[in-house]
Amino acid sequence: MELAGEGPTFAVVAVGGYGRSEQSRHSDVDVMILIAGSGDDRALRALYPLWDANLKVGHSVRTVPQAIAAGQANVETLTALLDARLVAGEASLFDQFIKARTALVRAQRASMKQQLAIRREQLRQREPWQLLAADLKNGRGGLRDVQAVHWLDAADAIAAGDNTPPPLPPALAEVQEHLLRTRNAVHALADRPADIYRQDQATAVAAWLGVDALDWGRRLYTVMREADAAVDERIAAQSGGRRWRLPWPRGGRGDESRSSLELLREALRGAAPSGALEPLAESPWLTELLPEWEVLRARPHIAPFHIHPVDVHVLRAVAEARAILKEDTFDVGTPTVAREFGSDEEVLLAALLHDIGKGHGADHPEVGALIAERFVERAALSPEVARRLVTSVRHHLLLPNVATRRDIADPAVIQETAERIGDAQTLRLIYLVSIADARASGPNVWSQWKAQLMRAFYVRLLAVLAADAPDAELPTVESTIAALRGVVSEEAVRAHLGGMGSDYLISTPAGRIGEHIAMIEEAAGGTALRLDRLGDLDRLTVVTPDRTGLIQAITGTLAGHNASVLGGDAHTRADGVAIQVWHVSDTLGVGIDQRRWDRILSAVRLAIAGEFPIEERLAEIRATYPPPPRNVDVPTNVVIDNAASRQFTVLEVSTGDRRGLLYGMTKLLHEQRLDISLAKVDTIGPEIVDAFYIRHEDGRRIDQPDEMERLRLAVLRVLDGLEP
Repeated sequence: MELAGEGPTFAVVAVGGYGRSEQSRHSDVDVMILIAGSGDDRALRALYPLWDANLKVGHSVRTVPQAIAAGQANVETLTALLDARLVAGEASLFDQFIKARTALVRAQRASMKQQLAIRREQLRQREPWQLLAADLKNGRGGLRDVQAVHWLDAADAIAAGDNTPPPLPPALAEVQEHLLRTRNAVHALADRPADIYRQDQATAVAAWLGVDALDWGRRLYTVMREADAAVDERIAAQSGGRRWRLPWPRGGRGDESRSSLELLREALRGAAPSGALEPLAESPWLTELLPEWEVLRARPHIAPFHIHPVDVHVLRAVAEARAILKEDTFDVGTPTVAREFGSDEEVLLAALLHDIGKGHGADHPEVGALIAERFVERAALSPEVARRLVTSVRHHLLLPNVATRRDIADPAVIQETAERIGDAQTLRLIYLVSIADARASGPNVWSQWKAQLMRAFYVRLLAVLAADAPDAELPTVESTIAALRGVVSEEAVRAHLGGMGSDYLISTPAGRIGEHIAMIEEAAGGTALRLDRLGDLDRLTVVTPDRTGLIQAITGTLAGHNASVLGGDAHTRADGVAIQVWHVSDTLGVGIDQRRWDRILSAVRLAIAGEFPIEERLAEIRATYPPPPRNVDVPTNVVIDNAASRQFTVLEVSTGDRRGLLYGMTKLLHEQRLDISLAKVDTIGPEIVDAFYIRHEDGRRIDQPDEMERLRLAVLRVLDGLEP
């Protein structure tokens, strides 16, 4: 058959996903045009109808020898050729290719298997834990893994002389169908070839498919685990043995003499990404001790800052707990705390239980505490251990929430928190579990800045609960002087700290105190700016004379340069010197280079002097840059609290992040003639929680019901007026 008139004949061959007939809505149309000889440009005319239809065509024009050479040179080409299917054209030419492909596969099969095994190992290292934002095509357990099983089977069949590859096993075919249906929905909703299934899409994907969102999501994570295990098993069978071991004991022969608790302990000691995507397999001992686990299995997380399904997050928290028992990151002192606590096993159990209430009720810490009570009874743990475990589950969010949202130098805050925890040993356990939980949650949850706050809060609490404990090393003026000896004079340290609040001393490392003193001397009554890095975040430190609206000026200028404030705190010395520290990221997601930072620093100086047009700049930014995508709808909650502080009203705003939010809030408070004594800013993924310690200029709190309601409504109007 000829498709292009007189001259050399050719064949149109579908390859890759087109060859397998597994395309999604926006997949490429992958074709190879086989020609009898080189130089025949007329063969490309066969593709014109595809281009006219606005299809994305991946094509090549090759002779049979060229096709075979391409398969020898590249494993992607080789696997694509395994699925070659004649669409139209010269059948005899396609037959020549099929015969040549058999010889190619026989020669390259061993190399192909090795390449697939290497790539699997590389993928496992890149993605050791299952991700909530699932890559349906290239992630672990995605379509590429299903296809890898198919390629291995196809290569074996072709090498044996059978040019019709065997179908996928029925169970794996069901996995593939679920992945393809999900991918089609994602393509349809995005109207482009998108392959990432995100939680903000879950409801829309389910509506498009006509299914329940939670059930579909759980099944998706489950089938990806099945595909991940299937490809590893297939590669292991090809290589003659296992390449990895399951990180948990299933229970079976030889385990009759060991109790369920002993098997659980073994699982927790081995909780690490050693190969399997399934974090904790079904087993008799797990059902006996913790049947509530099944509600967590493959369950999507609702909280937008999480990066793993619920059960994966929990087992990763166990692995992170194991790590922090031995290593100290961000100088939080976890090895010392663990040594004083004295029971690694109890820490791992607490990490396992900390989120067990998710999926069982709205208030997961309280529900989790009830489940923990049932667990400790089943495990027959001692009353003291049982009490600590239950308390740690109930209060595993207490330390981070208070540290990032309240004045941790306020004696009332310290006393109330200490009373809720009860004793030093329980505090140590909660501290370790809180850090493990944060480290397992996602990159925006645990940072060096939050680590400093957590450490300062912990030490302050321990000083109340066990003042003579070795890990209760509360910073003092004398210890700071000693740490800065030879760098800053004793007189300068005493004078500086004498004018600062106690929260500054306990929350600021000695080295940073020395830097602040140097910046104050550099400013000499004016302004000094310093830009550096704190972990993965840019940190901007501002030293300048305090004035009303200062926070508003700085945060507005940052927003006007597409710089998002992820966290920060502000202190004012008794002589009126303001020290503000802001942890910043790029709103556009590409990073802030030095040239842009130079412009920001120049603009900040102008803003402090009242000479930078913030409103005009923000209007320009809104007109030039589209609003960042809102991945999830975070509910807005405005709380006005007069019980959290004796001197101030605490205004807490939790909502979805918006461009210019902090500027809008501080501008409102300035217009309301309210002084901001302390501002705590915390951004966790798409959610922002800002807490302001405020009062009237005459020192009165906002404690009358009518003015509290007016303020609340004014805050909501500001939030409504900001773009998403």
